[in-house]
Amino acid sequence: MSLQSRIDEALFRQLLSGARIPLIGSAFGGLLITLSQLGSAKGHLFVLWCLVVYLVIGIRVFFLRRCQKQLAKKGFHHALAYRYCLTLALSGFAWGALGWLVVDASPLTVIMVVTAIQAMVMGGVVTMASFTPAFFAFSLPAMLPIVLVFSFSENLTSFIMAVFSVIFYILMIGVIYRFNQSLRQATRIGFENEDLIGSLKDAYHQISIQNQELNHLAHHDTLTGLPNRKLLSLRLQQAIELGQLKKTTTALLYLDLDGFKAVNDQWGHDAGDLALVEVAARLSQVIRGGDTLARVGGDEFVIVLSDLPEQANAAVEIVAQKCLMAFELPFQIRDAVCPLGTSIGLTLCQSGETIAQTLAAADKAMYQAKLLGCGQICWAP
Repeated sequence: MSLQSRIDEALFRQLLSGARIPLIGSAFGGLLITLSQLGSAKGHLFVLWCLVVYLVIGIRVFFLRRCQKQLAKKGFHHALAYRYCLTLALSGFAWGALGWLVVDASPLTVIMVVTAIQAMVMGGVVTMASFTPAFFAFSLPAMLPIVLVFSFSENLTSFIMAVFSVIFYILMIGVIYRFNQSLRQATRIGFENEDLIGSLKDAYHQISIQNQELNHLAHHDTLTGLPNRKLLSLRLQQAIELGQLKKTTTALLYLDLDGFKAVNDQWGHDAGDLALVEVAARLSQVIRGGDTLARVGGDEFVIVLSDLPEQANAAVEIVAQKCLMAFELPFQIRDAVCPLGTSIGLTLCQSGETIAQTLAAADKAMYQAKLLGCGQICWAP
């Protein structure tokens, strides 16, 4: 929906929401005028006029509710707004009929009727400023008869009253035009602010997503999705600090794949990438949820085992054996069967060692395991 259509709908809703006040004013005004004229020669005509006013009020209430239902069900369209204006025109004609009743009436009756009609028009400026066609639908048939009656009267005073009535109406048109422009501007600013806030929220959401993606890329391996060396250092530091508080042990397993170079040379780097992804998936099944599996090099992986008992060697070796068992089944890469193995270096995190020293110790142990042959485990000294 365009901005202009949204403004028109909002102002029409405002018109409908404020319709009760002029209906109540019309009911009380018509009753008071009729009661004041019951003893006059045209008292029966004023009674008839009052009945017409109340009939029109009933019609307006019916169409008001119908418009509100259609607006809620089908949304705004200009045809609905102009149909509602027809009910306001009926009300305008009803009040305009008073102009014909003041012919040959007493000056007091004339003043009362003119004042009542002008008061209704002034009220329309306030309650119908959101939709100017509604104002003209009511005010033109309400004002025109009294102007015509005064204009064609032979009395100079009546002609002056007609002139003043026209001036009054022109002033009301200027006032409602300014009111309408102010309402439109305020509504436009409100919608533009809503759109701006919505755009800012969307932009903030997109930036947040991008920041999350960048943060993930900065701390994770793009191929396997595993933590990279940077995140591994953070996880290892946290595990060591937690172990110091809980008096538990942290262990490190440094894995280097055996036979990976042959896979790259024989089947290409794409096959090597698929093999690394499969290795990551298999090793992820070995560790606990609170442990960390990271890829720190081309074919090198590190496992951090945290919250272990003080005598953790046996538990660490069990995990290492499970890692070796994960390589027992051949790797089916596309149409080829790729045999892979791993050599594992083990170390326990020692008090006073830095992260780099711990990783270096496990790395050195891994190279000692490779010297022993494929699929071997070696502890750091």
